Amino acid sequence: MPSVGSKKVLLASLFFLLLIALFYSPVFASQSDAETSISSAKKMILGCYNAAKNAETAGANITTLTGTLNEAGLLLSKAELTYSKGDFDAAASLAVQSQNKLNNLIAEANSLRANAAKRQSQDFLVNMVGSLAGAFIIVGAGACVWVILKRRSETAGADASGSSKI
Repeated sequence: MPSVGSKKVLLASLFFLLLIALFYSPVFASQSDAETSISSAKKMILGCYNAAKNAETAGANITTLTGTLNEAGLLLSKAELTYSKGDFDAAASLAVQSQNKLNNLIAEANSLRANAAKRQSQDFLVNMVGSLAGAFIIVGAGACVWVILKRRSETAGADASGSSKI
């Protein structure tokens, strides 16, 4: 039969293990949540950056997108710094705030890209139609001037030959 002393040691050990399980598990869960949030925010920023880059390539003005990306990047940097200091809850919160800044950015970038592509297509059509119309107007005006000058020269030639007969 175990002695009273060994029962106390066993009970104290179980109590100590219970305390460890209660206090250290949330820290690991919090650290894991912070890592997941930071990783997710990094992926989201990268996706948003690529969407903004594609919109700029299409000719869109991405000034507002760049500002939003900068704000989200600043929050992510703060989250990483806070994580490195061991404040996992604050790091996770900052990473989530970074993601929230970027909620509609990809859709907005895609919309800007589509509008820029549409505008370029319209500009091309206007330039092409305008150039063709201008070319036809110049050719038509040249033909009209040629006809007028030809008639004048024929009339002048007829007058000159008619006056020489008199």
